[in-house]
Amino acid sequence: MMMKNKLLIFPVLLVCSFFGCSGGNNEIIGTSGTQAFHLEIVDSIRIDYLGDLEITDIHQETAEILGFNFRTKDLVIFDQTGKIIEQFSRGGDRPNPINSMVSLGFYKGDKLLVANNNGMLAVFEKNGVHIEDIPLPFQIQYFNWTQRKKIYSLSDSLLLGQIAELKNFNGYEEYYLNFIDLKTGELTPALSIPDSSKYSSGDYYFSLYPYITKMGDYLYMLLSNEPALHVYKLEGMNVGYVETIEFGGDEFVEVISSKDHEDFDFEMNFDQMQPGAVEGFFDVGDFLVAYFRKGIDATVYKEEFSDDPLLTMQMNPHYLAVFDEEHKLLNNGVEVPLQVGFIQGVMPDGRLLAKKNKYLLKEEEDFEMYYLMELIEE
Repeated sequence: MMMKNKLLIFPVLLVCSFFGCSGGNNEIIGTSGTQAFHLEIVDSIRIDYLGDLEITDIHQETAEILGFNFRTKDLVIFDQTGKIIEQFSRGGDRPNPINSMVSLGFYKGDKLLVANNNGMLAVFEKNGVHIEDIPLPFQIQYFNWTQRKKIYSLSDSLLLGQIAELKNFNGYEEYYLNFIDLKTGELTPALSIPDSSKYSSGDYYFSLYPYITKMGDYLYMLLSNEPALHVYKLEGMNVGYVETIEFGGDEFVEVISSKDHEDFDFEMNFDQMQPGAVEGFFDVGDFLVAYFRKGIDATVYKEEFSDDPLLTMQMNPHYLAVFDEEHKLLNNGVEVPLQVGFIQGVMPDGRLLAKKNKYLLKEEEDFEMYYLMELIEE
C-alpha cells in the first residue's frame, strides 16, 4: 500500500540535481482502460461559516481540514464533524500577514507554513501566532494557481516545494520542484520536465501549472494542458524518470501553442474554445487518480458559456483517470457528479473531499458544505 500524500525524502537526494534527474527511456504508454468505476457521495461536512473557503491542506494524522477565504483573509481549521477548531484573519496591514499565498499547509505537527509575496516563508502556530520568518534569496511572485499546499518539510533544515520567482514584467520563472535549504536560503532543482512532454519542446502552451505529488518511492508530475502522468522513481540518491502514461483520449482539447508567450493567441484559446485542464492527483487507497477536464473544442463552443458557469460545467464536466499501484491505466472516464464543485483534497482514509457546487443552488446558504466521496470499483 502506498503512503498517503506524505513527502518524506532524505536530504541526501540533493545529489540527484548534480547527476541529472530526468534520465530513463522516455517510455510513453497510452491506453483507455476498461475497468468500471463510479464516484459515490458517502457523507457530507457542514461547517457553519459564511464565506467561500478553499481547502489548502488536510492533516494526514488528525484529519483536520485547513481552509482559507481569499477574499476576507480568514483562515479556518475544522474537523470531519464540521466543528471549527481555529478561525482568525491576519490579512491587510496586520503585522506578519497571511495573504497572497503561494502555499499554505500544516508543518511539523500542528504548525502552519505560509509562503507569500512578502518574499518569505513564515511559520505560525495553528492559532495564528507568528513564530518566525524564513528568508529566501528572491521575491516570491504571487501566482497561486491551485490554492493548496506546495511546500513540505523533509527535515529541520530542508524543505521540498514549488515556488515561483518574478523574472521580468512579461513573465515569471516556474520552479517545478526544489529543495529549499533553510540554513542558506538556496534552492536546488530536483525535477525537470521529461522529454516525453510536449512542454519540453520550447513552444508556449500558456502557463504550465505543474502538479507534483509524492507517494511512496514515486514522484508524479502532471502539467496543465497535458493529459499525461509522468512517473519518477526515487532510487537511493537519484530521482529517475520511469515512464509517461497518457490518459486524455481523442476528446481532450489541446491548447493552440505559439513560439513564445508574446505571440500566444488568448482569444482563440479561451474565447473560442476551452482547453482541457489537469487539476490534481490523489492517492485514494488501492488506486491513484488524476482529476481533469477534457475541455470544449471550437466546433461546439458557444459565447454564452462565458456567462453561464453551470452550463459550462455541464458541457465540460470533471473526470477521474484511475490507475492501479503499478501505474496501469484502468479507466480514463469516471465522471464526477455535477453537484460536486471541485475536489480539494483527500482524507487519511482515502475519501475525496469536495466542495458543494453552489451554482446548483437557488438561494444563498449561510454555511459551507463539503462532500466526502469514495471511488467504487464495479
